[in-house]
Amino acid sequence: MSDDTLIHTEGDFDLPMSRRAFLAGAALGGVGLLTGAHETAAWMAGRQPADVKGIGVPAGLVRLAFNENPLGASPKAIAAVLERQTWMNRYDYTTTLQKAIIKYHGLDIPNVSGFDFKATGERHGILLGVGTTELLQLLALEALMGKGEAVEALPAYGQITRVGDELREAGYPVLTRQVAVKPDGTHDLDAMQALITDRTGLVIVNNPHNPTGAINPYADVLRFIDNVPSRVLVVIDEVYIHFVRDPAYKDFIDIAKERENVLVLRTFSKAYGLGGLRVGYAVGHRNVVRRLAPFSMGLLGRNTLSVYAAAAALEDAEHVRRSQQTVWSGNDYLTGELKKMGVSVVPSHANFVWVDCKRRTRDIVRALSAKNVLIRGGEGAWESPNHIRVSTGSPEENEAFIHALQQVLA
Repeated sequence: MSDDTLIHTEGDFDLPMSRRAFLAGAALGGVGLLTGAHETAAWMAGRQPADVKGIGVPAGLVRLAFNENPLGASPKAIAAVLERQTWMNRYDYTTTLQKAIIKYHGLDIPNVSGFDFKATGERHGILLGVGTTELLQLLALEALMGKGEAVEALPAYGQITRVGDELREAGYPVLTRQVAVKPDGTHDLDAMQALITDRTGLVIVNNPHNPTGAINPYADVLRFIDNVPSRVLVVIDEVYIHFVRDPAYKDFIDIAKERENVLVLRTFSKAYGLGGLRVGYAVGHRNVVRRLAPFSMGLLGRNTLSVYAAAAALEDAEHVRRSQQTVWSGNDYLTGELKKMGVSVVPSHANFVWVDCKRRTRDIVRALSAKNVLIRGGEGAWESPNHIRVSTGSPEENEAFIHALQQVLA
């Protein structure tokens, strides 16, 4: 994380609330976030950060730095946790989450063990993770320790490169190669392919991409997969897939079901609103899953409440729909207002926007933080000193950010 990511330390909360009141409040909050554009604009004119009360953060803090869901968690997930809130003293040895994922994606995995963090059939496999960050960690370790090299974009979430840097500092002869994204924010797939060597064990495509929000067309990514040597694992990171605005776009789950060198990553942190519970999973060939399993935390990484929350969230299509609409309308608002300020914004298929301010943004990020508005700056590991990444918030959070940015730029 770069020096420009300024994080406020939050205090403890003691909010006693009944299950019924909690769920009712969550439902009303979702309805409020989807009011008409004209009503919202009139209601929020001149919104100040001090006027904002986001879900899950202290009043007055506009936290648009971590790509979180402004609607909060899926109401079905909340209900599942509240029904089992006294179960925290027990380890989870059920097959609840594995079976939910298998059913959701139509995977051929008939037998699942409650004592295992993975599930494999004759061909398909899934692997649970403490968020997708753990999955990226073990992917990097397996590829770099086994082959020696990996390739990813620049800028990127960067976990593969971070692991490579740590291994090199520890004396391991590994190399992570980074390829600059194109001006439109998409992966330069041809350049990435050109860097593949006999030592390459992993290539990762984050689609939609973090931090640019851009997306490579399905056909282009499929062509890339076809051209990559079968010995190289191609990871398609789809943590933002729910926010793709092109209705014709297809995900890569079906490809991962058929190819022995393709793995797809998914998370419950974004559209489902479970970032604080840290649940992710991978879908791919059984042999890939078994190869990765020794690097995983296994049973130690499974949280009882997370399991039931995630399984319930998979069935909450309405919450996903509301999350999509909130993000899409928020992206339109942010893009329009930012362009009025003379900056460039990449069309986003994620729950954030990538902004070229055409000047160094370090001071902008710090000035906004002083106003209790948190965003990410592009300096540091992203090597994009003129950029900022702004997570899409609720209408009031978006308005407060724009108002604060106008003050800072003035």
